[in-house]
Amino acid sequence: MKKTILMASASLMALAGAAKAESLNVSAYGGSWGDALSACVFKPFEEETGISVVLEPSASTVTLSKLQAEASAPVTDVAWMDGGVSELARDSGVVQAINPDQAPALENVADQAKYNTDSGEIYAVGNGYFAVGIVYNSQEITTPPTSWEDLWNPEYAGRVILPSAVNSIGVPMLAVFNDLAGGTLDDLSPAAEKLADLDVALFFDSSGVANSGFQTGEGVIGAHYATQAFTMADSGLPIAYAIPKEGAMASDIRVHIVKGTDQLEAAHKLVDFAVRPAQAGCLAAELQVGPATMGIELPEDVAARMPWGEGGSLDDLDVADWTAINAHRDALTETWTRIATGG
Repeated sequence: MKKTILMASASLMALAGAAKAESLNVSAYGGSWGDALSACVFKPFEEETGISVVLEPSASTVTLSKLQAEASAPVTDVAWMDGGVSELARDSGVVQAINPDQAPALENVADQAKYNTDSGEIYAVGNGYFAVGIVYNSQEITTPPTSWEDLWNPEYAGRVILPSAVNSIGVPMLAVFNDLAGGTLDDLSPAAEKLADLDVALFFDSSGVANSGFQTGEGVIGAHYATQAFTMADSGLPIAYAIPKEGAMASDIRVHIVKGTDQLEAAHKLVDFAVRPAQAGCLAAELQVGPATMGIELPEDVAARMPWGEGGSLDDLDVADWTAINAHRDALTETWTRIATGG
């Protein structure tokens, strides 16, 4: 009887372990970005591998805070975070090396989209590049804006939409405005003074909040993702996108494996799957993000919406200098939060 009980217990433990191995806890974006990842990556991954994906939607900064809080006993296995936040995750030690031997599809990812530690290990992989420019209501604004300075047009007072410090583009956006005002990262006072004259209707934490602001007419112009502008336009809204003459800010979404996960093999399978041509091409079509995976031929209408412009390439992007920005992130965040709250 004792032997039978022991054998039954061992069988139950094996079954429990097998069940656990068939599930990955993933932290990624919400809204349309999360929907696209689910359609292009998570659902087909589940169908091909039998490994279920349990998604917890959150913004990149929130994901990082969660990973830091659970560092001693990680619950999350794989995390998607934006550039900039990705470097902070690396520096805080919450993500681990990705082994190319366990994710062979990385061979076709552009070198600049494989992010390395000082020791040469890959800690993150690009899964699509995006740009931030001027999004505006084309019915309300019939002359397309050409510069970030157009946000200060008195006609738009009280109807400008900008990202908050919580959104991953908020902090680098302040750096852009500070440079526009003649400041440096060591002196943010020019941006603070310039933005004091900007009457902002809404500071958004998430893209959905910004989209709602444009849809309701609360705002008619602002700094927002090109991908979101195209999504709103496709839904029938009079929303257009313009690249300012100073240049659109570019960054990317990245996939990471969480340090300490007990699902390392399955996590590598998901990273490998996410960067395959079919998945990267699907994300390009759904989100208008530029693929980091090479050799993908996009339909003409999708190619026209890439962040590097029609006929361009990854080499044409003006990617944010996250090293410099992160070195001043606390000051940038504090200043941006103070501006947004009127403090």
